[in-house]
Amino acid sequence: MLNREDINKYNTTSMEIPSGRAEGELSQTAGATAKTVGGMVWKAVKTLLCILFLSGMLVFISVATFIFSFKNSVPPNISAMKLKFSSFVYLDNPDGTSTEYTTFYSDENRVWTPLSEIPKAMEDAQIAIEDKRFFEHSGVDWKSTASAVLKLFTHTGGGGGSTLTQQLIKNLTNENQVSILRKVKEIFTALNLENGYTAEDGERKPGYSKDEILEAYLNVVNYGGQCQGVEAAANCYFDKSIGECSIAECALIAGITQNPYQFNPLIFPEESKGRAKTVLGEMVDQEKITQGEYDAAMAELQTMKFVGAELETTDVDENQDAEKWNWYIDTMFEDIAADLMEKYGWAYDYAVDQIYNSGLEIHCAMNLKMQTDIENFFLGSESMPEDPNTEIGFFMMDYSGKVMAVVGSRNQRTGIRLWNNATQSYRQTGSAIKPISAYSVGLNTDAITYGKVLKDEPIPNILDDPTEQWPANFSLEYEGTMNVDHAIEVSQNAPAAWLCQEVTPEACFDWLTNKLHFQKLTEEDSHSLAAMALGGLSEGATVREMTAAFQIFGNGGYYNKPYTYNYIKDHDGNVILDNREKQGEQVMTADNATVMNKLLHRPTEGPNGTATGIMQELPVDVFGKTGTTDDMYDYWFIGGTPFCVAGIWNGYPNPDYLEDSTIHKYTWRAVMQYMLDNYDWSDYSYNLSDDVVQATFCRSSGLLAGGSCYDTATGWYTPNNVPRTCNGGSDHIAYGKKPSSPSPSPSPSITPSIEPSVTPSVTPSVTPSLTPTPSELPPDSSDDPSSGGESSEVEPTPSDNPTPTPSVEPEPPPPPTEEPTPTLPPDNSTVAPPEPAGE
Repeated sequence: MLNREDINKYNTTSMEIPSGRAEGELSQTAGATAKTVGGMVWKAVKTLLCILFLSGMLVFISVATFIFSFKNSVPPNISAMKLKFSSFVYLDNPDGTSTEYTTFYSDENRVWTPLSEIPKAMEDAQIAIEDKRFFEHSGVDWKSTASAVLKLFTHTGGGGGSTLTQQLIKNLTNENQVSILRKVKEIFTALNLENGYTAEDGERKPGYSKDEILEAYLNVVNYGGQCQGVEAAANCYFDKSIGECSIAECALIAGITQNPYQFNPLIFPEESKGRAKTVLGEMVDQEKITQGEYDAAMAELQTMKFVGAELETTDVDENQDAEKWNWYIDTMFEDIAADLMEKYGWAYDYAVDQIYNSGLEIHCAMNLKMQTDIENFFLGSESMPEDPNTEIGFFMMDYSGKVMAVVGSRNQRTGIRLWNNATQSYRQTGSAIKPISAYSVGLNTDAITYGKVLKDEPIPNILDDPTEQWPANFSLEYEGTMNVDHAIEVSQNAPAAWLCQEVTPEACFDWLTNKLHFQKLTEEDSHSLAAMALGGLSEGATVREMTAAFQIFGNGGYYNKPYTYNYIKDHDGNVILDNREKQGEQVMTADNATVMNKLLHRPTEGPNGTATGIMQELPVDVFGKTGTTDDMYDYWFIGGTPFCVAGIWNGYPNPDYLEDSTIHKYTWRAVMQYMLDNYDWSDYSYNLSDDVVQATFCRSSGLLAGGSCYDTATGWYTPNNVPRTCNGGSDHIAYGKKPSSPSPSPSPSITPSIEPSVTPSVTPSVTPSLTPTPSELPPDSSDDPSSGGESSEVEPTPSDNPTPTPSVEPEPPPPPTEEPTPTLPPDNSTVAPPEPAGE
């Protein structure tokens, strides 16, 4: 039995409960926590600093690598600037030999004054005011450059720091924009000009002496108005040679270079004299003249008069053999100038000067007989527009990029380097842009197949006025849905716009600019459905650009830059430009290019094609697309045959309503017929994919036809994008005519396209069984109002002030024509502001 003591020892009510932590222990715990937290923060800071350091190093390395990529920038060849050698043009023969064709004669009025004939005072004046350490630096004055950079970053002024060497480069390259990138490139080019550089082939090229650079500067720099060089300036302002000029006159000429307009003595004589006093002050301070010479020059300035003598010059173009110049030579000349500018960074005027005067050996890619024949054809063809003011632009090339023929005007040539409607005129494209924009991007991204069903209805929430509908079709009606092949055949606007919205205008813009090399698409175009889907471009495109873009549908998806010369040598025999080994870029798979080739037979062979009635008369396979702006200002046809791809444009030089809505198609067909009649093309064919498969599809679903599908057609598909089989019920999303007693269609069969390059007798796209085939149409259907030809188009009456609207293909049913759309979306995030657009 337990006693009280035994019981009490288990009684805990009176026991003290010890605390969890002593006071000292709590302090230690808080300190440990703070230490732990501090350690974590420090680790985070160290990690952040490490990340920043690594990021900074990566940025530094990237910037440094980019900067040093300019290390071997090729400087201008200033030795060639003083040359007066004519350039020779050769035609390369099939057997490898070359025949001299013509000469680009040098400019006999081109004045180059050797340094030995320029007064020392002129040299000293220019150096004193522009680059006083000219003989001390190696192309770049680092002290002045650092000062200029500091001013740029502190916003205390800009400019300055350029040496005579750098100024010479700016004059020869025309790169005067203020930017860090331009300055970096200019610095390396200046260093290479004076010190030499390593060429692409690894050869070390020597630099130029100070005297050579100074001589070039004094002969090239603008001294106000039309005065290029000191000799021209002396002739104009003082009616004497530069060798006869006094110290005061040399100082005045030297001062003009800072601002050739502000210090032009014929316009601002007092400002010019004031600047000359500054130059004289620098000359005496730098001990280039004595105090007595300074005083005498200052006194001379007080009474100095300016003559303003006319410079006796003859346009170099007038000295050329105009009979040998044709549209091809014009185009080649501009191509050479552009390529010299691109490769060497030259200014346009300098590039042209080098073509005329540096003794180039130019190997032209022209077939003289073909070019002559085509030019004469356009001059004498009865298929030309009756209105003599209606202009044309025609461009033809093969699938490797070689230009076959160019015609820049319908009129007889009267000179050289004329305005070329095929290569220089930027016009609205209309619906001709659809295949190379939204539909190409759709195929590239697997967004569409040959027969996919697209919406044919207005896009909601596009226009500010909810009662207006965009885009409008010519009939002002919508079918609700439309298959891709039929939409292309009749050039329906709404399906193209819906597709463009799906793949995005930005993707179309990127494709057109970076892959198909369109030059004047704008930022506004990149966000515009009207521009990217229907051709309502801000500035337009050239026939050359459009033709080059369509080549990819006949050569397996390759883009080749059109070329007019094979290669060019300089006066020393070095090849400076070469097109012989250039490889095109495959911008589209051969499979997708083949599918688009098949689709583009619909406008030329389909029963409702916008060019069927005209193009079917040609005894050759033709794919292509028409284009008409909705104001009827511009008419296009871009098409391909097994031997070429060609584009034509018709319109007025100053855009205006053009009544003849079919002449572009008739003329294109006539040129192709002439080519077939006079040249042998039996060995030519498309480069199409053998992997593309042919299959029957259901028009109501766009899928492969199943047993319950009643409206079917034949399509072509890439192996990796063959649609599944239609179930014949819920898959039927398109509107279609159901026969009263439908009979089941056979199961779909997919067969390889054994002969991708079809002959004219084979229709590339089999139409629905309910639609008559071309063979069922009456003869000469192109002239029958019920046919698919465009010769019977119903044309709108132009208003006094036509409103530019998005593109519509003028093809009302019946007949299918290419008429304008009456409405255009306003300026917003997805639709371009009112502008001329396409069919």
